[in-house]
Amino acid sequence: MKLLRLLAPMCVLLSSQVFAGGSLDLSVNDDTASLEYDATRMGTPLHISTGILHHQTDGNLVTFGLNAVDVRNQGSPFKIGIGGKFYGYFNDRSDSGALAIGGFVRYTPAELAGLGFAGHVYYAPSVLSFHTTDNLVDLGLRVEYRLLPTALVYLGYRFVEASDEDVDLEITKAGHLGLRINF
Repeated sequence: MKLLRLLAPMCVLLSSQVFAGGSLDLSVNDDTASLEYDATRMGTPLHISTGILHHQTDGNLVTFGLNAVDVRNQGSPFKIGIGGKFYGYFNDRSDSGALAIGGFVRYTPAELAGLGFAGHVYYAPSVLSFHTTDNLVDLGLRVEYRLLPTALVYLGYRFVEASDEDVDLEITKAGHLGLRINF
């Protein structure tokens, strides 16, 4: 029920705006599954994202992010965004959250014929953390290969840890396979 209360306002916000395409990203491994939706606000550099990560034993993590993306050089192999993400996590030990600042970068040079590299980092210090969270770190790296003009597959690694009052919660610390579809 808590998850539904968080996702409902995000869906309303996303549905009430005019967006120029976006992407759907699915990644999996033996213990986790993650789904993220990213949309570009039409006529602006604003990217809005929402996602969920489910871990079989460590609970669920929901995210909602806003990033400003550099759109000055459309032909550039770099795509860089900075902004923030709200994180809410729910498990048997704690329900808490944080507002993290950070960004992402993607490098896809034409010379590598579809091969690319991407990463993100978001950090929430204690002043931006809620309830029992002291801080939160989300770090991800991936190697991507574009199969189609609108779809790519990737091999990645993601580390998400929330330092709680009592214990450090490693929400995920593992490699994964993924698929991203752009529309």
